[in-house]
Amino acid sequence: MQYAFTIPGGTLRIATEREELPLRQLLGFAARANPRRPFLFVSKVLGRHIPCRPATMRDTYRRLAAPLLDVPGPVWVIGLAETATGLGAGIADSLARGSGRHDIGFQHTTRLPLAAAPMLTFEEAHSHAPTHLLHHPMPALADHFATARTLVIVDDEISTGQSVRRLAEQVRPWMPRLSLIVLVSLVNWLDAPARERIAGALAAPSGSRRVVWCSLLDGQFVFTPTPGTRPAALPADVAARRPGWAARADQGRRGLLMPAGGSRPPTLALPPAAASRALAVIGTGECAFAPFLAAEGLELAGLDVTFQTTSRSPVLPGGAVVDSVACPDPYGEGVGYYLHNPPGAQRLAIALYEDPLACADPHPGLDWLRYPIPEVRHGPAGIP
Repeated sequence: MQYAFTIPGGTLRIATEREELPLRQLLGFAARANPRRPFLFVSKVLGRHIPCRPATMRDTYRRLAAPLLDVPGPVWVIGLAETATGLGAGIADSLARGSGRHDIGFQHTTRLPLAAAPMLTFEEAHSHAPTHLLHHPMPALADHFATARTLVIVDDEISTGQSVRRLAEQVRPWMPRLSLIVLVSLVNWLDAPARERIAGALAAPSGSRRVVWCSLLDGQFVFTPTPGTRPAALPADVAARRPGWAARADQGRRGLLMPAGGSRPPTLALPPAAASRALAVIGTGECAFAPFLAAEGLELAGLDVTFQTTSRSPVLPGGAVVDSVACPDPYGEGVGYYLHNPPGAQRLAIALYEDPLACADPHPGLDWLRYPIPEVRHGPAGIP
């Protein structure tokens, strides 16, 4: 299928080869305040820049997990920050639920340092925040990580493939038993020769390690800038740094073991009025999976719920991003955060943070209920 989409600053022309879900159901398009890449693929099923029903997100996770049910284990899933922190965890969680397996580990890359030095770093060249850190798994998960036979790397979209390739290349030496690498994304923009080159670089010459791809849509794109248009500059960092808080490991930065019964949603002490209101549950930055579980739990209880997450990605108004509001930095690092396509007054907004101090920070113009997120809990799915 052939498509053309006009966004501020240019035109995206897309040719799809395979659409498990229709392109217009999966993606919208917008312009980024980023001269490295002035366009943005805006997922409609991710719960990041566009509000999404938790049930739709869970369906996405199950679709991407379905081809992985019988891969050799142990399995280690890595989601790329910040967009795929929740996506990667959701796929790992759905894989454990759908297969009944107990050998599914998960962690995500991060832009935030922990107390100990990271295992590795790599760069995402076109990103507004290019440096990724991958930390050592917690001691209880170290053997699971080291003996993994399948590595699953998850990103929301793969365009050049260089980020997932760099990560896979650096992780391989830490996993000597690795026999399968699966590169998973909502959409994959690589043509067949590019995929073959990356697969060939990551596979073992002896054939003892294979590389496969998994996505919901495959195709290619070309962006043509509008003549005379100058790419928007990245915004300056705007917040004051808040010292004294260390990024939490328990949200996935140092690994989670996904239970076969599914991760349980955190308990939120909502006001009585919330039971009669439409709700917008809002994750913050890299903290996406536990807030999603909370939103999913509320939806399963019969409430009208949408989910979305604040982001470091600066986006210009237009196309799939109608409006954006600046948000406080949830980690006190001194960088800008945004909520794109914010919920209207008809929804009660409930924001969840890793850092309890962020709940006390001034939120000018944002009428949100704010909660510190507890640890991700494991056990039977459903409302605790």
